[in-house]
Amino acid sequence: MQRLFFSLKFSAGQQQQLLPYQQQALKLCPDAKAVASDNLHLTLFFLGQTDNEQQQRLISAAGQIKLAPFSITLDTLSCFNKPKILYLAPSETPEALLQLQQQMAECCHAAGFSDMHDKYRPHITLARQAGCSEHYQQRVMPLTLEVSEFALYQSVFGVNYHGRFASIMMAG
Repeated sequence: MQRLFFSLKFSAGQQQQLLPYQQQALKLCPDAKAVASDNLHLTLFFLGQTDNEQQQRLISAAGQIKLAPFSITLDTLSCFNKPKILYLAPSETPEALLQLQQQMAECCHAAGFSDMHDKYRPHITLARQAGCSEHYQQRVMPLTLEVSEFALYQSVFGVNYHGRFASIMMAG
């Protein structure tokens, strides 16, 4: 059994573009623990414990999702109190991202997985163990990223992400 999730796939260059936002976030809460740059991602659907058979079915189902590449503009730093994280998010969620997440959720629900969250709130976790108010919100210089892939990742010990099992290109 492996702990898996689907996420937008950012290139190494895009992950590097996120680092100044992470530094800005860490100034707000210097005791927070920065997320490693190669672990910066935007989750589409968290699966939890998954066996090999489920994994193969999910990869096959996800490969049937057909959406055009899109862009996302990240422009808001904020916090979740539980878990204690600082994150970067869009002030307006692109319709294409909502469609992708909805199709991903349908695939996962059909495979027997339930959504653990009440409402999808797209964000990129920049730092953990952040002791800041959940009401904190700051607009930052917008960063627009082009999205053309999503992938299935393994979560190891809750904070390291690796072992991409499948990368799915979006239809051009």
